[in-house]
Amino acid sequence: MKRRTELQFAIIGIGAFGKALAKKLSEEGAYVIAIDNNMEHIEQVKDYVSDAICFDGTDADLLEEHGITNVDVAIISIGEAFEPVVLIAMHLLNAGVAEVYGRAGSYTQEQILKQIGITDVIHPERQVAERMGVSLVRRGMSDVFDLGEGMAVFEVDAPESMVGYTLGELDIRKRYQLNLITIKRLSKEDQKIGLAERYRPIGVLDGTTEIKEGDRFLLVGNKDDVDKLLDTN
Repeated sequence: MKRRTELQFAIIGIGAFGKALAKKLSEEGAYVIAIDNNMEHIEQVKDYVSDAICFDGTDADLLEEHGITNVDVAIISIGEAFEPVVLIAMHLLNAGVAEVYGRAGSYTQEQILKQIGITDVIHPERQVAERMGVSLVRRGMSDVFDLGEGMAVFEVDAPESMVGYTLGELDIRKRYQLNLITIKRLSKEDQKIGLAERYRPIGVLDGTTEIKEGDRFLLVGNKDDVDKLLDTN
């Protein structure tokens, strides 16, 4: 099975969402093809994606001609009109693209995309609003990725009361029913070479890993259990 960074991604529709997604995937080392029928949009992403092509994605022949029907994952992020999303999704599904994601702006549009068999539906505005709503209410929480069934991935500030203790001493999984994926810490190396400091994963954790001031936890679990952990301050 290919690793995600070895897959070919096609992003069709380079608006604000498509542009941000293309940039992030590229930063993660993925092969990204950006497609839009507006040359100005293509100019905005061509320097950091693997390939950027200006053409009408609703044309099945052009999709095949440019190799888009051979990608592993296609994300249709067109937000101005819904009909092109459906047409492109059908072309790609019929061509055998393994994963096809489509943008929807309403419940009806979501149901249509599900009926034609896409992998998943994208609701950029709704998802951003939900994440922001959670982070505004839950202090110390800056990022949330919903996994369904009440579970999510959270990025939170390490409670001050945990600073100086090791993971073995804290036993987060037993005490809070949360799985700690990694700890993110400000990188001093970035500053040494003239880059702005940013949070980076510190690597594989073990019982001797000590919590430092300013650390951030990347956790998997239930929102209520995360609240309990944050309340330890």
